[in-house]
Amino acid sequence: MRIQSLFFLCAACFLASGAAAQSPENCDERPAVPDKLISDLTAWIAMHTMYDVSELHHAPPEISFCSVGDWIDYEEGGLRVEPELRAAYDHPSNTVHLVLPWSADNPYDRSVLLHELIHDVQLANREWPCVGAPELEAYMLQAEYLGAYGIDPGFDWRSIFLLSLCP
Repeated sequence: MRIQSLFFLCAACFLASGAAAQSPENCDERPAVPDKLISDLTAWIAMHTMYDVSELHHAPPEISFCSVGDWIDYEEGGLRVEPELRAAYDHPSNTVHLVLPWSADNPYDRSVLLHELIHDVQLANREWPCVGAPELEAYMLQAEYLGAYGIDPGFDWRSIFLLSLCP
């Protein structure tokens, strides 16, 4: 797996292995994420950051659902969905890949989507010194969101910090 791809594999997944996709994408495009949820999460980002969310509001990413073992079309190659992976944001295609099971009723699952939407906003608003740099901020915002529900995210902050360092 390319280093560049590693850093946008989010929501409690730090290392996923796999080679370039050898088979077609196995993910289905499904309208399972309510538009209201995307709007609510966009509003949450607007209230908790200084980012301009207008692009996210007007053109949210496509949502794709995958299962462990699937190959997803990711950046220039592909990515095998490993058990640790909860989601991935593919900036070039403006797609969020959510790993099943996922439920809009579950606050942790919503936070996984929030994390990926944060990446969309981060990349639309500024240049980053390296691909891993946005991770720390995205995880901190995800933890803040979960904290409002009384949920400890259980993140490995040391690993997240190391992922966010630029070479």
